[in-house]
Amino acid sequence: MNLYYYVMLAILFMLLGGDFPIGTAPNYTGYPSVCYANEQFYVFWVDQRQLPLMSIYGARVTADGTVLDPSGRALYVDSAGYSCDVAYDGTNILVVTRNHC
Repeated sequence: MNLYYYVMLAILFMLLGGDFPIGTAPNYTGYPSVCYANEQFYVFWVDQRQLPLMSIYGARVTADGTVLDPSGRALYVDSAGYSCDVAYDGTNILVVTRNHC
């Protein structure tokens, strides 16, 4: 399936007025997780562009909606589960997934 990945985070909608693509890689992308840190948004998702592997990709997005990493950055390429979560403690960003063994 060729799926466009859209961020539908309410705060971005209010700031920018609509949805916009973050990553447009072929195959499945989904299960987004977003945090705001260092005056920009960090968006992470499960990505299958390297089938059969399920990977975690991330991208930075400025407050005005500029996607700084339009292809995303591979953070974990192996067998990610069907979700990812992100946390920010004021200094560090932690992205977690369950290994899909």
